[in-house]
Amino acid sequence: MSRLLSLAILVLVAGSAAAKGWPTPAAGESASGDPEILFTFDDGPNPTTTPKVLDELKKHGIHAVFFMVGEMAGSENKKVPAIVKRILDEGHVLASHTMKHHDLCRLKSEEAAAADIDDGIAAIEAVAKVKLAWFRAPYGVRCDRLEKLLAARGLQHFHWDLDPQEWKHNDAQKTTSYVTGSLARSSRRNVLLVHDIKKATVTSLPQILEWIDTENKSRREAGKRPIRILQAPAYAAEQLPEGLAAWSIDAKTRVVGFRTALASVLP
Repeated sequence: MSRLLSLAILVLVAGSAAAKGWPTPAAGESASGDPEILFTFDDGPNPTTTPKVLDELKKHGIHAVFFMVGEMAGSENKKVPAIVKRILDEGHVLASHTMKHHDLCRLKSEEAAAADIDDGIAAIEAVAKVKLAWFRAPYGVRCDRLEKLLAARGLQHFHWDLDPQEWKHNDAQKTTSYVTGSLARSSRRNVLLVHDIKKATVTSLPQILEWIDTENKSRREAGKRPIRILQAPAYAAEQLPEGLAAWSIDAKTRVVGFRTALASVLP
């Protein structure tokens, strides 16, 4: 075998290992039997856009997961601690998205990747005053190094099913069309990935939620299964050992205690 061919094979094998994806549906099968959607938001908090996202979620009674970047949560902006507190007070789930949003599979060393994971969790916990249970890798990367680091920390990557890529095109209409079109065809549980730091998310979120309301009205009239919005605390309760789920029903009254109980629960 020529040296050139050997190198080509090594590149293909390495690329395949780095590109292997996470299993879907990301949050398991639908417990209700209805098509479901879990809202998750990455890369915040942002003092300008995150409160607008929270306003819309509150209006519709939705509890989401916020995968925060440590340097955003631990920034010197005086408005950030109040936003983090509001996210918890309104019953959402906080999670980590690393410290600096690096590609953990491409960083030069395992030590650097470990630091990005650990520093991100520490920065968010310092502001939130709660323990974090869930983690999402930037770009949704997967590789042996990352799996090893997560296993050592009792963490597991929380992937997604729907990605409108509004972070790339910043087009609200394209975002809305992608999400509503996907949901219209869906018969399973979907984890939606959007970004609370993007204007396209702020603009498209009310459009998506209004579409769900209208679509569900039509489905009920036709005797069809509605699209169910999966509340983050309810999903977390599915993951708890039997006996703890009943204790964790009310999101607003168990925010801190629930976060502690989730410390050993993997999504």
